[in-house]
Amino acid sequence: MKKLLRYILLFVFSLLTADQIWHNLTFQNMPLTIVKVALVLAIFELLLKPILKVLLLPINLITLGFFRIIIDTLGFYLAVFLLNDFQISNIYISGYNYYVKGFFAYLLTSFTVALILNIYNFILRKNKPKK
Repeated sequence: MKKLLRYILLFVFSLLTADQIWHNLTFQNMPLTIVKVALVLAIFELLLKPILKVLLLPINLITLGFFRIIIDTLGFYLAVFLLNDFQISNIYISGYNYYVKGFFAYLLTSFTVALILNIYNFILRKNKPKK
């Protein structure tokens, strides 16, 4: 339970940070929706992702681990499918006047959230007192 709550909190902050970077996440009813999305992603991370990693191990070995990003993207598809008040829209990259659309917007958002989540995890582990 403690691990689930930790992941929910980390996902809330990761989603907010990724939204500040790409401006492509839409949350209606902001505080409640972001907690629901974080709950779906935390359950996916703790329960479904390990099962998918084992089932898709041959593909993961062939792609040298890059398929894990696709597995993370499935979590965002699941969150959008289950929650009506959460959307991931296109990403506009203004310096190049280019839109990242569809699956690749999900992929880039997923990669960004996973990277931010790992940074937050690293910061929290680093500051943990040693016993």
